[in-house]
Amino acid sequence: MLEKIWPFGKLRLRKAVEEALERAFEPGEAIEPLSELVEEEDRYLLRVEVPGMDKNHLQVRLEGPYLVVEGERREEKRKKHLAEIVYGRIFRQYLLPPDAKAEGVKARLKNGVLEVEIPREKAEAKAVQIPVE
Repeated sequence: MLEKIWPFGKLRLRKAVEEALERAFEPGEAIEPLSELVEEEDRYLLRVEVPGMDKNHLQVRLEGPYLVVEGERREEKRKKHLAEIVYGRIFRQYLLPPDAKAEGVKARLKNGVLEVEIPREKAEAKAVQIPVE
């Protein structure tokens, strides 16, 4: 079936996919962890998947309007018969919403998921008088 839609053969396709994956995970390249940002009434909750990482190898910081998550999943040197786990540096930068407060941000690591709570400023609806010309 594959030969009908891909005239170059299975081996050539497989080689192209393997080369693309190798380039994507070259040493020195940062891995972007999967994440979600949930809006709640009084806070934002950022959840970042970092399986196998220790809290001592993670760093969470604010840089202006950005929240930065950085760390490294370190590989233990041992004889392997199978190696599918990706090791290396992770890096992700999130632009925070305008009503996010820098004070009171909390981060905790639980079951391979980093949860960052970001408080929201209470926006008060103000009436603004607009002069009519």
